[in-house]
Amino acid sequence: MSWSLEPLAFVFFSTLEFVAIYFIMMYLFRMHPSEFFFQALFLILLMDLQSFYLREDLQTPAFVPLINILLYTLLLATVIKIPLLWSGIISVTGYFLYVLLQVLIVQFSFGVLSVSEMQLHPEKGYFLQTLSSILGIAGSRVFYVFGGGFTFEFEKLRLKRETLALYGVIGCALALTIFLLERRNNVFDALFVSVAVIFFLYYAVRKEKKRD
Repeated sequence: MSWSLEPLAFVFFSTLEFVAIYFIMMYLFRMHPSEFFFQALFLILLMDLQSFYLREDLQTPAFVPLINILLYTLLLATVIKIPLLWSGIISVTGYFLYVLLQVLIVQFSFGVLSVSEMQLHPEKGYFLQTLSSILGIAGSRVFYVFGGGFTFEFEKLRLKRETLALYGVIGCALALTIFLLERRNNVFDALFVSVAVIFFLYYAVRKEKKRD
């Protein structure tokens, strides 16, 4: 694959992964992913671009899972309106299960999809992303159809000052924007996080207006 197509391939296959994680989270906790799919897809595209620049420009891939979990948490809390603590639990659980699925696929590939092989042959990495995404979505869907998953009274874990806590987390995302801008003076990094912050603020404010 030519270098010019690498960013497109990265974004496309990363989108498959993030969509799979979203479906796993929703089905595991007995929610309907289609209801909020377009809002999630908008955020997922921002996550793809952010992940690409963090890996390619900052060379800090360790930041990527933490930022993505934070964004998933804010998606659940602001758009789907799940209490903040539960949003964090659901995000971590969905992300962990997807990573576990990839680890199992790699282990049962008998070295074909080892880390070294995927570094030498990027197409094998794309195959892993595609396979794990298909299995993740299909498996979680079957699990949901047969009555699997968890149902909780989410409101019991809503913080007394949930709105303040939510704005605090959004503020952390804004602080992250400033950090990224100062770290490498990369306008694109700051732009992606800023758009995400505006997205979450819109839904957080709309949520409060509906309560009033």
